[in-house]
Amino acid sequence: MGKYMEIGFNTFDGHVRGKTMDCDGVIRKCGGVDFVVCHFDPNGDDMETQCANAKATAARLKELDVPFVANFEGQNFNNSIVSADGHDFANHADGTHRLELPEEYIKAIDEGGDLISIMYDEFEHCIINRNVSISLATRFKLDPPVFPTVYTDSMRVQGETLSKQVGEYVEELKRRGAPAVAGEHVFPVLYHTFARNGMIPNFKSQKESFTNVQFAIAAGAALEYETPLWTCVDLWFMQTFPGHSSEEMYYNLLFAYLMGVDRAYVEASNAFVSNLHGEEMINDYGDNFAKFVSEFRGKDRGYNVQDYKPEVGIIRYDDTFWGQGTTPLIWRNMLFGNPKIKPKKENKEWIKAFRLITHNETTRGGIAWDRIEPQSLRKHRSFASMNGAVVFDDRVTADKLTSLKLCFLCGEYISSETLQAVKQMVHENGLTVVTPRRFAPEGIRSTVHASYREIPDGKGHWIVCEDLESPKLKKRIAPFLGSNGEMKFTFGDETVRLVILPDGETFMRV
Repeated sequence: MGKYMEIGFNTFDGHVRGKTMDCDGVIRKCGGVDFVVCHFDPNGDDMETQCANAKATAARLKELDVPFVANFEGQNFNNSIVSADGHDFANHADGTHRLELPEEYIKAIDEGGDLISIMYDEFEHCIINRNVSISLATRFKLDPPVFPTVYTDSMRVQGETLSKQVGEYVEELKRRGAPAVAGEHVFPVLYHTFARNGMIPNFKSQKESFTNVQFAIAAGAALEYETPLWTCVDLWFMQTFPGHSSEEMYYNLLFAYLMGVDRAYVEASNAFVSNLHGEEMINDYGDNFAKFVSEFRGKDRGYNVQDYKPEVGIIRYDDTFWGQGTTPLIWRNMLFGNPKIKPKKENKEWIKAFRLITHNETTRGGIAWDRIEPQSLRKHRSFASMNGAVVFDDRVTADKLTSLKLCFLCGEYISSETLQAVKQMVHENGLTVVTPRRFAPEGIRSTVHASYREIPDGKGHWIVCEDLESPKLKKRIAPFLGSNGEMKFTFGDETVRLVILPDGETFMRV
């Protein structure tokens, strides 16, 4: 990708939802776009008809000279999607439920050569919550996993199995004609597992999360595995649409631009127009989208996410814990969608690290408003105080760590190679590492007999601490965390410093 950000919006194909796709009208009213995300969800027609409809939609977009991403989410809500001539788009003989696109259908979508990527919408949601929308609709008579789970209580065995399954799934989609494969994440998990296996990280902005927390996690995956980075500026909040103001939408787009994101799009474009006396008129959402397009479309930033130089890092095994509680109302209290694997205290450490990084603006239990707890009733904010944070997984290499000044080691597992890389950064680069005793080097670990101890090592320091809420720790690392009420990020030689305004939804660059 270049040093500018491609801008688009999410729209619907009239063949699948009974709506008229009015891309040309929205594009005309909003001043043009670089791409659209168009829903191509399959239905009960025979395959010949479905392929013809897909070709018609692709041809219409080609007439508009707009490349597109083909989005699929219908399988997340519908247990049975079978064509009239017998192709099952979701269910498998082993009891699993995931999108299954035949080669002829993908080729029909891309007949004109303008398909950017296949997008599996909320893939991580379906994995960790076992297609919960289908389970709820059937009162849990059906509880289908996305991939076969392993009969194990080992987090690593299940995690490595899932990684292999995702890799095989992505490889097969590409073999059938997908030029690329992307996710679209509600929950801040599995970015690294997906990126490692060829899926483009694509984080939801605003929605129910802090945008910059999502960015820190997704950007870590993009940096570590050298992929593009996308974001969906989602106007949904819980069950409300639009659940965010048009101004918040504008600033989330602006944040994406400033953060070096390669592609950003708004979900969904039907919020841009209102019906007034029988005529569709562009409203404040459309006005603010058009304003952003006119200001930033094609504008060279001079950098993208691969130029990000984070200062504060978290290294952890991507175990899929984000703050799901023990109340079994909606979200499933398990890891990787495997009921045998329950979260332990180690899985929750990175949540506490984020609470430190964000000046206590995220909660002790989770990092998103999706979590069912009293603190989730607070007014949503898109932005939290943060100083150049990033999340890497358990296999990150030394060359990705050189800009870090502070790093937390968390979770159940980190590879010996990564721990050696961290040790190198401490000794040679002056990195300060906060770690539980179990991840400290043997020579350090053997000298620790208290809940908190700081040990110099070459140019850097090890802080061995079993309690991330320790006042002593908070005081010690405060100089690394930047100023309360500010966000600061460095890209190449350029520093982006943003003051968060009182509403938590907008900011001012200083």
